[in-house]
Parts: sequence; structure tokens; C-alpha cells
Amino acid sequence: WNSEFCKEMQPQEGDVIVSGKRGLDAFPGSNLEALLKKHGIETVAVCGFLTNCCVESTMRTAYEKGFNVITLTDVCACGSSEGQKAAAGENGTFSMFSSQMTAEEFTKSF
Repeated sequence: WNSEFCKEMQPQEGDVIVSGKRGLDAFPGSNLEALLKKHGIETVAVCGFLTNCCVESTMRTAYEKGFNVITLTDVCACGSSEGQKAAAGENGTFSMFSSQMTAEEFTKSF
């Protein structure tokens, strides 16, 4: 709805496409959970923008639905350094619902 893929991100044959996302959290109203289950995915890695809003909402829902959640803290962004630290900092809320690692750590471990 009212959007399209940019040229560089056009889906390729065989890509799995999440559809139906309309809000801050990627799960409600979308086919995300069904796709994850269909493909036997038990661990999800989350990153993006807004760290303390969209990323955290999606991370919490994934956790509540029983997925193993990894948050890639260095590829999340926020509107303020205070908000970033409150969510993804050393004592931030992310640690309650996910394992935190950098993109480089994630790439090396999988």
C-alpha cells in the first residue's frame, strides 16, 4: 500500500516476502510469523530504525511468540543517543528479550 521496492532491493526469484506490515511491530497484520514457521525458522535477527520503537516492538513480540531473538545493536538507529542507550545500551531493555551482538559477531557465528 502506497509503497514499492527501490530498484536495488527488488525481490528476486525465490525470495520470501513479508507482507501486511502496517504498524510499528512487524508481526501484527503481517504474514511474518506464518513465513517463519513455514520455513522452520526458530531464531530471528532484528535490526533497523527506530531502535526504541519499531525494533524493540518487533523484538518483544518475537520473544513472546517463542522465537530465539538476536538484536544487532550496531545496525539499529534511534532519534537520540539517549533513546539508543536506553534500549540497546549496556543496561538497556534489549537484554531482557534478546541476545545482543554486532553485525560482525553475527556474521561470524552463523
